[in-house]
Amino acid sequence: MLWKKALLSFALLLMGGVGSAIAQTGTITGMVTEASSGDALPGANVVIVDSQRGTSTDANGAYRLTGLEPGTYQVRASFVGFRSRTQEVDVAAGETLELNFALAPDAMAMDEMVVVGYGTQERSDLTGSISSVPTEDLAETPIESAQEAIQGRVSGVTVTQNTGSPGSGFSIRIRGTGTTGNSNPLYVVDGVPVSDPTETGAGGISFLNPNDIESIDILKGASAAAIYGAQAANGAVIITTKSGSAGERSVSFSAYTGIQQTPRTIDMLEGPEYAALRNEANINAGQAPTFTSPSAYLGPEGSTDYQDLVFERGITQNYSLAVSGGTEDLTYRISSGYFEEGGIIDKSSLERLNARVNTEFEVNDLLTVGENLTFERRTRSTISESDNVRNLLIQTLQVDPTVPARDSAGNFTAQPRTNANNPLAALDFRNNEYNENRLVGNVFAELSFLPSLRVRSQLGFDLRNGNTYAFTPEYDISPSFRNVSPSTTQYSDFQSSLIWDNTLTFDKAFGSHDVEAVGGTTIETNYYRFINATTQGQPGNDPSLRYLGAGPEVVNIGGSLAESNLLSFFGRLNYNFSDRYLLTAVARYDGSSRFGANNRFAFFPSVSAAWRISEEPFFPDNELVTNLKLRAGWGQNGNQRIGDYPFAATIAGNQDYVLNGQLAPGSAPLQSPNPNVKWEETTQTDIGLDAALFGDRLNLSAGFYNKVTSDLLVSLPPIPTSGLVSASPENAGEIRNRGWEFSADYSLTPAEDLTVRVGGNLTTLSNEVVSLAQSTDFVINSGNYRNGSITRTEPGHPVGAFYGYKTDGLFQTPEEVANANELSDEGPYQSADTAPGDIRFKDLNGDGQITQADQTFIGNPTPDFTYGFNLDVEYKGVSLSTLFQGVQGNDLFAAYKFYTVFNTAFNMSEAVKNRWTGPGTSTRMPRLTSSDPNQNSRISDFYVEDGSYLRLKNVRLGYSVPSRLLSSLGAGLDRARLYVSAKNLFTLTGYDGYTPEIGVNNSTLDRGIDRATYPQPRVYTVGINLGF
Repeated sequence: MLWKKALLSFALLLMGGVGSAIAQTGTITGMVTEASSGDALPGANVVIVDSQRGTSTDANGAYRLTGLEPGTYQVRASFVGFRSRTQEVDVAAGETLELNFALAPDAMAMDEMVVVGYGTQERSDLTGSISSVPTEDLAETPIESAQEAIQGRVSGVTVTQNTGSPGSGFSIRIRGTGTTGNSNPLYVVDGVPVSDPTETGAGGISFLNPNDIESIDILKGASAAAIYGAQAANGAVIITTKSGSAGERSVSFSAYTGIQQTPRTIDMLEGPEYAALRNEANINAGQAPTFTSPSAYLGPEGSTDYQDLVFERGITQNYSLAVSGGTEDLTYRISSGYFEEGGIIDKSSLERLNARVNTEFEVNDLLTVGENLTFERRTRSTISESDNVRNLLIQTLQVDPTVPARDSAGNFTAQPRTNANNPLAALDFRNNEYNENRLVGNVFAELSFLPSLRVRSQLGFDLRNGNTYAFTPEYDISPSFRNVSPSTTQYSDFQSSLIWDNTLTFDKAFGSHDVEAVGGTTIETNYYRFINATTQGQPGNDPSLRYLGAGPEVVNIGGSLAESNLLSFFGRLNYNFSDRYLLTAVARYDGSSRFGANNRFAFFPSVSAAWRISEEPFFPDNELVTNLKLRAGWGQNGNQRIGDYPFAATIAGNQDYVLNGQLAPGSAPLQSPNPNVKWEETTQTDIGLDAALFGDRLNLSAGFYNKVTSDLLVSLPPIPTSGLVSASPENAGEIRNRGWEFSADYSLTPAEDLTVRVGGNLTTLSNEVVSLAQSTDFVINSGNYRNGSITRTEPGHPVGAFYGYKTDGLFQTPEEVANANELSDEGPYQSADTAPGDIRFKDLNGDGQITQADQTFIGNPTPDFTYGFNLDVEYKGVSLSTLFQGVQGNDLFAAYKFYTVFNTAFNMSEAVKNRWTGPGTSTRMPRLTSSDPNQNSRISDFYVEDGSYLRLKNVRLGYSVPSRLLSSLGAGLDRARLYVSAKNLFTLTGYDGYTPEIGVNNSTLDRGIDRATYPQPRVYTVGINLGF
């Protein structure tokens, strides 16, 4: 028994000692979460600085450090892709402290890998000019297309929405306009070049659900884009979609809904004002007044605001669901989405349904196979946005406000005094719908023979079938607004692109030397078929009879067919010595069926290099400058967007001839063959400097580029007596773009749980046509306007610059008119009927008369610079994000003012209240006259306005529910975020039209012409994102 007592006494003594030791140490516990969302970060490292003590967070983001001696400690939390954070804490004996960490994303780490075409590179190893677009907020941004996500985010890239109509598309210019043809960049989705977008933005990447996008990388310089050779003369936009990863199944759901409204209207005259001023215009023209008593002509509800009747609130909604997961051998991601945008005008809408799947299966250690498939079903309804009186908004501005839209019986009214079309009736009769089915994707197999050597074979495809249905019913509103025979028109097109890529990649490090080499081939075949037909005489307006076969009379029928092929060989070598000296060389050899045997193949090389000065041994290790890189590049690209058979003689059908006094159908030579036509060639040189300061918190980039397009593809007009239908392409001309690019991004954490990020970019641009054709007097006119052309492309000036007469104020007195008429013996200065109050145009050639020889360049639609900046603030799960975007120094041509200022038979804008009514009353707005003998309405700088603007593009307020609260709810919910947002909240501009953002109308040469462009809507949304 004695030994038992002794043992018990020893045990009690030992336990007392241990308890005393524990009481003399402390414990730190806490959570590591993401600053923006409050989500837990499992697997984060938490360590005591300058010690071997540390741990990792569990699945809930919790950690625990025990057995700490009393004292002061520096505790650091870190996680891959996030900025580490260090906090100081005092530990007392026997105390348990709570120390939480909220980590913000590390911009450098998050953007570490960049897609460069047939491969990826670390951002620090880039030698070319490549920019990446933030994509983490796409699910919360009310955008129809990923193209809009680029706007205002990247230097060197100008994004313009062509109109505010749903699905209208975007024009994107990377470092300016380098051709007179299609100037949009190449789009590559998951390694597949997709079909060219048209100048109005259709096609391209509009089929993608923005929620499915993982990254957007933009190859701006030729040294970066040369890997795509003849397809990337205008740069390249490379999009990588989201894919699955090994681990538990993850389900995400996002939804938002909102309303759209027009942010502004054009101030038009009310009924009595219109009546009085129309009478004034008649009297000034020596005509009888139209209104004997202006107020007596008002309808029972007074003056009618037709803009208020045409514009309405639209509803937008978006839903996305995705499931992803996998094992070590098989990963998958399946998603679907539905997007609907109701326009701010009836009969304008977009509906899109997406479905997407990708899997990747590692068959064994050598072979991996997979696929990426995206299907889209799109339906778009449109209003008339043509450039003549059929434009719905022009009709809306024109109509007589003294006439109500409907009579007492509810029928649409006519416009007896203007003969304008009732816009509400035009909308009611409008039935125009476009349907598209599209399948884009790839299947691939990759063999890894060695860790450093792999072969990949990929078959990509882009299949699209579109159908447009238009039905015009029978109606009779007035003699000038009637249709006696219903008609149906249908357009159907099918387009397919098949691309087979085979690449061999070698990647190996030899001591301080890292080498990556890629070589491959591409075979691409394109097919396009188009059919159109119109029939009329359908029996009545029955919707069930709105198809071609219901019309007994065939008005027209036609179609076209085109095929082309591309064969390419390419290679790229990346060399890295000690992370200090970087070199990239690229070569591509393209052969295109679009060119004749003389110039079918072309070679496109590029080379670029970079010096990471901050990695040199002599560069001090400091927190002020943590990265400093100088880069430079030179390269060439080609352009083959010229049609399919320029080298061959072709025949065009549907060419009518007059035989025996009757029209007879026939055919005619389409164009003269040009066997020597060849590629446009773009040569680009750029130099840049990238820097990171203050521990990578501030990132700066600056660069200069010079981009020259030679052998410009120009369509020279046929000789009138040749009998040819269209122009023939020639290589004749040169265009130069040059400018500077700047970008900056700064992030800081000024207080606990508070993160602030500020970013911005600015791009300058100078665009000039250096030469054009062999003849010095050859010019390209475009932008049709009342039997004239608004734009001219001519050497020494920008592409598509505005061309017309310069104004010199107004004639104020009869003496001024008489003095001007005495300047020439050949006739009056402007017109025999010129009177005080008329515009005085400048006599530039000094012959004393105003003739076509006095026309000159009057405006430039290319901005001096574009810019964007953002501010993001996050605090304890609450975030505020803003994006501003703007352009400066561009001109707009307000063509709609012909109808709202000079065409006095129709309603006029309130601007005419400032008209000339006597000497000294106005120097800008001419007198009102219904005859316009002086041709005040001719193309002149009267229509040219400053198009500069600054817009609050997006603002969003969000809240991320803390993960601890979500855990208590159960149901497997691991993240939830609520937000409200606004798009196009306000625009600061001096422009008078609906919107200063005017894109492309019909071609590259028609930029910046405002024919009452459909306004950019203001959008308010509320949404939710959930993760399970």
